[in-house]
Order: sequence, then structure tokens, then C-alpha cells
Amino acid sequence: MAIFGNLADMPFADLLAMLGRRSGVLEVFALPGKRQGYSIALDGGKVVWVREGHRRLDSLEARLVLQDLLHSREGAFEFTPGTPPVDGEALGWPLERLLLTMTVIEDEEATYASVLPDPKTRFQVASLEIPLEEPLLSFWDRTKSLLLEGASAEEIAGKLHLPLKEVRYYLYKLRLAGKVTPVRAYQKTRQDTEKQGLFRKLLGALLRGGGRWGNAP
Repeated sequence: MAIFGNLADMPFADLLAMLGRRSGVLEVFALPGKRQGYSIALDGGKVVWVREGHRRLDSLEARLVLQDLLHSREGAFEFTPGTPPVDGEALGWPLERLLLTMTVIEDEEATYASVLPDPKTRFQVASLEIPLEEPLLSFWDRTKSLLLEGASAEEIAGKLHLPLKEVRYYLYKLRLAGKVTPVRAYQKTRQDTEKQGLFRKLLGALLRGGGRWGNAP
């Protein structure tokens, strides 16, 4: 039996909590400013995939859509129980953990608002070897090619069509993890390393030259 209603009467978080470990497809539509609605496939209380219209969203897009829906008080929904159709590799996100993670992120965004990087500050990859966990891993996979060249939150948000606030937050977390560093700091470290290398070469040349001179008749 289908379940339907609107988000004004049942907020999205309450709706997901009510669905619990059910399986089926949740359609959310008539959202303000959105021409297309979203389809969310659930299997035993886990998110399998998220679509916008007919397009399946990648893991970062899906997470941001779900987080955005938590704040929506306009729109309608319909849940059709059953086994959701297969659409690529399953996300496999447990609803309870997902809701907790998104709540923590929102609290941290509010807490760290004053220390989030300036939208125009450019960041460069500092390390490729540091392991990451979700949701940072999804953000990293999506933005790595830009960060390898150096990019700001403003540039990333514009090129990948991501919310600027979330991009600033994830860049802040990547910096804390040692994964990225501001370009100026990166360039200064590189310049210092190059200077040290040049100094060692000059010192080595002087020592070798001094040795020859000392043995000269």
C-alpha cells in the first residue's frame, strides 16, 4: 500500500524515520524551484540510489540532495513499497546513520562558520595517501582533479554545481585532515624546499672545491 502526503505535514526526517527498514521507492516532487523531483530507492532501511528525474546522482550529489530535503517544508511525497529496481552499484547507506551524519555536519557547519575558508582562497592537494571516510571521500573523489591543479571553493561550487557552503565546509575538513593546503602555503613550502636543496648543492660544491684547494701545492 502506497504512502503519500506533503512535507509541510510530515518533514523529511520524520518521513524517513517512519519508513524505517521498509523497501521501496520514495518519490519527492513539487519542490519549490525544482523542475524535476527526486526518486530515492530504499532496501531494508538502506539508501540504494537517488535519481533526479531519470538521472542517477553520484554519491556526493545524492548526499547533498538528501541533506537539502531535510530543510524543505514544501513539496509532496509518495512511497511505493516493493523491491527497488537495480540501477548500478548500491550506495548502501543505512538511514539512521545517514541522518545522524547529516545532523552532525549541519551542527559543525554552524560551529565552524567563522573559520571556514574564504570562497576565493585556492587550495592544492598536499597528500594523496591520507585515507578518508564518508562523506569526505565522496567529496574528494568528485573534486580531486580540480584540487590537483589548485581551486577555490567558489570555483569548485561553480564548476560542479555544488552548494558553496558545503564546499567550504568540506575543504575545511580536508585541510584539517592534511589532504589539502592553501596554495600560498603550498607554494611557500615548495619554495623553502627548493631553497634548501639549492643551499645543499652550493655547500657541497664549496666543500668539494675546498678539498681540492687544500691539497693544491
